[in-house]
Amino acid sequence: MNGTTVDPRWVAHQLAGGGALAEMMLAKDWSSSPLGPIEHWPRALLGAISLMLPAGAEIVLFWGPDYVALYNDAYAATIGDRHPTALGRPGRESWRELWASLEPMLAHVRATGETYHAKDRPFPIERDGVREEVYFDISYSPVREDDGAVGGVLCIVSETTERVRAARAVAEDKARLAQMFEEAPGFIAVLRGPDHQFDLINLAGRELIGDRDGDVLGRPVREVLPELIEQGYLALLDQVRTTGQPYRGSGAAVALRRRHDIEPEVRYVDFVLQPLVDANGAMDGVFVQGSDVTDRHLAENALALSRESLELATEAAGAGTWDADLTGATSRVSWSDRAKAIFGVAAGQAMSIDDFYALLHPDDLGRVRSGLDAATDPAVRELLDIEFRIFRADTGEMRWLAATGRGMFADQACIRAAGTVIDITRRRQDREALRESEARFRNLSDSLPALIWQTDELGNIVFANRFFETLLGVSPAEIIRDGWTRLYLPEDRPRMGEARMRIFAERRPVGGDLRLMTASGDSCWVHAEARARMVDGVYRGYVCCAVDVSEAHLAGEALERRIAERTQQLTEQIAERQRVEATLHQMQRLEAVGQLTSGVAHDFNNLLTVVLGNIAMLERTLGAAGGDARTMQRLEHVRMAAERGATLTAQLLAFSRRQRLEAKVIDLNASIAGMRELMESSLGRAITIDTRLAPGVWPALVDPTQFELVVLNLAINARDAMGAAGGTVTVTTANVVLGEPAAPADPPAGDYVMVAVSDTGEGMTEAVRARVFEPFFTTKAVGKGSGLGLAQVYGFVKQSEGGVQIETAVGEGTTVRVYLPRAAGDAGRPAVDPVGANGTSVAGRTVLVLDDDDHVRAVTAQELRDAGATVIEAADGASGLIELRSAATIDAAVVDFAMPGMNGAEFAAHARGLDPHLPVLFVTGYADLEALAHAGEDRVIQKPFAPGAVARRLGEMLAGGSRPDGRT
Repeated sequence: MNGTTVDPRWVAHQLAGGGALAEMMLAKDWSSSPLGPIEHWPRALLGAISLMLPAGAEIVLFWGPDYVALYNDAYAATIGDRHPTALGRPGRESWRELWASLEPMLAHVRATGETYHAKDRPFPIERDGVREEVYFDISYSPVREDDGAVGGVLCIVSETTERVRAARAVAEDKARLAQMFEEAPGFIAVLRGPDHQFDLINLAGRELIGDRDGDVLGRPVREVLPELIEQGYLALLDQVRTTGQPYRGSGAAVALRRRHDIEPEVRYVDFVLQPLVDANGAMDGVFVQGSDVTDRHLAENALALSRESLELATEAAGAGTWDADLTGATSRVSWSDRAKAIFGVAAGQAMSIDDFYALLHPDDLGRVRSGLDAATDPAVRELLDIEFRIFRADTGEMRWLAATGRGMFADQACIRAAGTVIDITRRRQDREALRESEARFRNLSDSLPALIWQTDELGNIVFANRFFETLLGVSPAEIIRDGWTRLYLPEDRPRMGEARMRIFAERRPVGGDLRLMTASGDSCWVHAEARARMVDGVYRGYVCCAVDVSEAHLAGEALERRIAERTQQLTEQIAERQRVEATLHQMQRLEAVGQLTSGVAHDFNNLLTVVLGNIAMLERTLGAAGGDARTMQRLEHVRMAAERGATLTAQLLAFSRRQRLEAKVIDLNASIAGMRELMESSLGRAITIDTRLAPGVWPALVDPTQFELVVLNLAINARDAMGAAGGTVTVTTANVVLGEPAAPADPPAGDYVMVAVSDTGEGMTEAVRARVFEPFFTTKAVGKGSGLGLAQVYGFVKQSEGGVQIETAVGEGTTVRVYLPRAAGDAGRPAVDPVGANGTSVAGRTVLVLDDDDHVRAVTAQELRDAGATVIEAADGASGLIELRSAATIDAAVVDFAMPGMNGAEFAAHARGLDPHLPVLFVTGYADLEALAHAGEDRVIQKPFAPGAVARRLGEMLAGGSRPDGRT
């Protein structure tokens, strides 16, 4: 596969422990595979295989332009009879049925080097000769060769078919239950609590109570239905809840104000009130179920009236009635006077069933007999509804009649049949005229070179002309059957569907250009106009017309493409400028916060120096005087609180990047390995620590102490994110080469050593992730965190010229990646400081102490006096220079850096003009790093300092060299 030959023994060592597939790969003859002999495979490929084979996850690696498949034992078990044929062969040979969807994803990862992942991704797969759609969680990642090019795609898959199908089944069951509840024919409601608040109510219930000022859920009955209180129904609810006994009502009258603008309406209901109890047997609510039987009640009351008014109604409508008694040997039919008049029979003249048959048109006689037989047959019992022709008995004129009726049965026998008859001759004539008019309209519309169609009020197409077939290749019958939306292109259907619903709701005239799809799949443009169709002032739908404007659109689209290309160029330029401006804004904001926090830390460090210095003096004094243990313990508590404050200010300085870092070339793997015992004791037994330290990690240039604090800080954050249940904290290292940064927290382009800390906790929301680097921002409970942890990490890596990235998802944990700059040299052991090992006392020395804070200066001076030194104090730079000029001998100076007027660095420059070899020790709450760049680490001490630290450091400086006057 390339010109490099790998030692077969090394290959066997790499694949050791890889299971059956490792043995198969070592034994396989690779001469026929596009990969060639295994000893010629790239090391990057062999390295990826060595990681893949022992993994328990289902992993397949597609290598090279042919996407040659290599996989592990877990994956082999999922592909059935494809294994082992697929091993070492191009993927398109073994995955033919899904290659059309699989290959583009692999090509994207190989071309861009970007990872592609998806959940529940569907694939068509053939298993045991059966093709089915299955689902997988997938992650496709690039595998790079030694030159950085993408050599292959590592695919980690996990089948989720059962999970997807189970979720769909649950959703369908819930939907069915919800639909059954909502569409139940009777009203249903669930009332909760002593106030009977609406917890559920179905459509029938909402329709019964009418408009109640918005949603009734969560509102009590007395608020939603106040009219029920005086009617006693609220008392019934209280009774059921109190006694636990159900209540049933039948035909109960209830007055409901179903709208605010009308009087209460009396409805009649059958209902049951059923008490509900919870799992502990306590009363939980009331279940209400019933039916609105108002119609039945009114029907029963109106039945008597209907009998009396039937004749009047039929007379007014021009209809006659007939009633046949079928209990005897022959049928006896009685006709109303109106019915006889329709047949041309005198009112007093008898008319038998045979007389009726004799008046029928011969062509209709069979249909009428069959209709009557079906209506009176106990096995059929059809309703009679038929149109037929007669010849009037008096004039012989042919008339069209319509008869309706039904049979009445007892003991499986028809005992009676009754119905109506009406003359519909005029209606038939109007119908024929309408049919002729519609035929003329169709002939006219079919001859026009335009699409013409009509809809009903719901938007269903009821008419379409033949030009649909001429222009689009779709017949009118297909349009009427399938609807207009079949003509939209797939990408236009959601948008056009919404517009269509809006048009039919507003019923206003509309017009515009539409893009339609022909039967062959091509597209064309039409200009359409639509107007609402009104019949007797009633909306009946739309009438629409459209003409072909495809040629005009082709010219317009060409122009739009040219405009879009230029617009895209301008958009990209604007987006790039906005990204740069956003990055600059973020950097300026963090810099402003950093300046504020560094100033606060400076003042706080001065206060803590005074507190810690005086505590140390009190402890020495009380210790020498034999102070009581309780007092000493209280001083210890004060000292511990002050030291905690010092730690907090150190975090502030880390965020603001004002701390002095002692950068050294170190081996990060060795540092992390040495911290394992510390992390185990700090995180507790519920946390599993997994270190994945890459071999050959480059040396890094960082402050070792601050680096260990960063790792410990991230590990503690990870532990807190996982909660009491615990989990796994994974610490990973790797060499990375990064391109241009995409966010303010990203490092500049270059070589870095990456240290990642991952957890299996709850993850972060996008809102939390956007603020994690802000100082004092925390999601922990009050008193559980300062909110400076990640801000300190950010400050440290930025001051170290590195960067930090966070990858997180809710429910999937968090990974924080810290990027530290690669060092030019090799990591070595820190050298022992010869000066520190041979420090001397300051006893007998004269030391100038310069600090603008009286309390801090007093603490520093007292420490030096306790060490045996003679101390001269000065409150500012000018006073210090005067003392330096006037004093007979000054052996060294202890100088505060941040002072008004003349700062410490400026004083040191003036002082060395008077005494070039004067040792100067800078004491600072924060440092201007550029101003103190000339001072060595041994000549700067941070506030608050430990007891004796100034005297020791000053003694080391005095012991480090000789002055020209012979003093040391």
